[in-house]
Amino acid sequence: MAGTVDYPVSVRLPGYVIKKIDELVKKKEFRSRSDFIKFAVTLALGQMMMEEAKELAKDLTLQDVRAESENARRMLASGDFEDEWPEVKDVLEEVDGEYRRLTGARR
Repeated sequence: MAGTVDYPVSVRLPGYVIKKIDELVKKKEFRSRSDFIKFAVTLALGQMMMEEAKELAKDLTLQDVRAESENARRMLASGDFEDEWPEVKDVLEEVDGEYRRLTGARR
């Protein structure tokens, strides 16, 4: 996860939320409140991005989907995705590493 920078953010949460987070930390589901909040925010952002993708997909025609699928198949078959791969690989590794780090306290 080279290049990842954490920025401090202050947030106020109701007591009952903190109590539930502390229970998860005590059960070793997360190492700290901060790790839980990072996980929760990342999860929420992912869900929002999925909803956005669903909205964009509504405008695709069957021909669009077939064309994209065929293009992706051709790129995979020929190995013609090298231009995009380093960026995609870096993002996937960062997401996977962050997920593992945030859930690393799990048994």
